[in-house]
Amino acid sequence: MTIQKQSLREILFQIELLKRRKVQRFLLDIGLTPGQGQARILVYLSSHSSVTQKEIADRCMLDVTTMSRVLNKLEEMGLISRQRDPGCRRAYQIGLTEAGRQKAEEVNRGFERLEEMLCRELSEEEIGSLTTGLKKVKESLETDERM
Repeated sequence: MTIQKQSLREILFQIELLKRRKVQRFLLDIGLTPGQGQARILVYLSSHSSVTQKEIADRCMLDVTTMSRVLNKLEEMGLISRQRDPGCRRAYQIGLTEAGRQKAEEVNRGFERLEEMLCRELSEEEIGSLTTGLKKVKESLETDERM
C-alpha cells in the first residue's frame, strides 16, 4: 500500500469518527437515539408523504428487523403514524405526525450545519472535486462485494 493510500484511509477514518461524534451529540441533544437510523427515517419521511416499511428500509439502508424496532420507538415518541395500506392488508403506510415534521426539520437543520462545517475551509472548486472523487469511491463500494 502506498503512503498516499494509507494517508487517505487514515483521513477518511478520522473524518468518520469526528462526524459520528458530532452527530451523536446532536441527536442526543434533540432526543433521538444515535445509530438506529431514527434521523435518517425522519428525514426520508419529510420528503415522502406516506410509504411502506419496506420502502423506508430500502431507501435508508436498514434491515427489516431493525426497521420494526425503530418505527415502534418513533411511534411511541409520537413522531410517526401507521395506517393500514388499502392495497395490501399486511402492510402499513407510514407518515410523519406534526411533531415528526418538526423533529425532521430540526434534524435537517442540524445536518445542514454539519455540511457547512465540512465545507467551511473548501472552495467551490474543491467541493466539486471532492464530491466527484467521493462519488467514485461510493460506486466502487456499491459494485465490489469483496473486501
